[in-house]
Amino acid sequence: MEGENDKRNEWINMLQSWKKRMLYGTAGLVVLVSAGAVYLGLRPEEPKAVSYPVISKDLTTMTFTPKDGQVILLYGSDINRFKETQDDPQEPGLMKTLSKTGKELKTEAIADPDFYQMMLSQKGTDPRHIYAHHPDGIEADHFFTYDLKRGTFTKHEVPNTAITSVSHYGKDVWLESNASKPKENIQLINVRTDKRYPIEDRLMPVFDSPILELNQTIAYANNGTEDDQEGAAGMVLLDQTTGKSRVIRKADEPYAYTALYGAKDTAYFATTDGVMIRLKTDGTMQQKSFSVLDDVNYWATEPMRMINKQTGYQIIGTGENDTDQRLVKWTFGQAFRVEEVRPDFWKQGHYYRYLYRNPYQKTSYFTESKTSLSGKGKLIVTDDNLKTLRTIPVEGANGVDFVID
Repeated sequence: MEGENDKRNEWINMLQSWKKRMLYGTAGLVVLVSAGAVYLGLRPEEPKAVSYPVISKDLTTMTFTPKDGQVILLYGSDINRFKETQDDPQEPGLMKTLSKTGKELKTEAIADPDFYQMMLSQKGTDPRHIYAHHPDGIEADHFFTYDLKRGTFTKHEVPNTAITSVSHYGKDVWLESNASKPKENIQLINVRTDKRYPIEDRLMPVFDSPILELNQTIAYANNGTEDDQEGAAGMVLLDQTTGKSRVIRKADEPYAYTALYGAKDTAYFATTDGVMIRLKTDGTMQQKSFSVLDDVNYWATEPMRMINKQTGYQIIGTGENDTDQRLVKWTFGQAFRVEEVRPDFWKQGHYYRYLYRNPYQKTSYFTESKTSLSGKGKLIVTDDNLKTLRTIPVEGANGVDFVID
């Protein structure tokens, strides 16, 4: 019990405030487009004296249609625009065009001040679009969507916000906003209706754990606080009509929960003590224990990519090293469960990221490298059974966040 409390305190200290969410804001972005595919990843090291011709000053005016077999990489700017000075100007984003074998053909600049680091999410209710928001520390008042069919970005402005996440499931678009003024609360916002729900500090959502839109309820995982009298971590059900929240916890309290997926009147969660939970909006729940979830670090977990309405794949962290990972398959519904999967490309002790699934091509995209700090790696393209279709050498593979095919 003492060890569990130590772990729990360590978790809470890490996630107590939104400012501590910088843990997730260190990765850059790269977009690769291969015969209509887009990849987002880390900017490679470039000498500061090098400059490139500017191809555009507005990301949203560009259409990504590379020649057959070629690959385009887009590197978002890695400097916070609010820290830009005359002596230290923001570097523009870059677009690299590669051959199908990975050979660099040309490099061009995208001088859009809003084209910098992003984080990505997708959902089955809107398979055409990928949602992209800026990592914490930038806290912009807008997010982007990428249209898979058109190959274009659209910028969506949400006034009076400091957006920290657009990770969500449901019909509407939901985002989390930090307090934009000192005395304001964190908010959950329905973008379509502009309905805003202020969130008390003790009910603060876990960073980038998705917001689950159910029938008339919003469900999400809660950090809890350092003071257990005020509230331990739990699962929050927020009534969209009244704005009131209630926290549901299982009897044996873990030190953290994470939200997985939700639809209609049911939400799914997992805990750090190896339990998967099926929670109804009336507060009733079912629990199942799975050894594959033991000692999982959900703060070091890749986003889940849904294959269909009942199945999703996800890479989860299982230890202190970045290469301590498992690839798991979640199954939702009455027979909910989770199991480890080992596709043909998986090498234990290497570092992987699950970038994105293209619902039209039914292909998934992974990167592989020796560690999270390795400069070179490879992109792995699979089918929905995770069978390898092809591999592509990629510079800065660890920053790749999604593929649009």
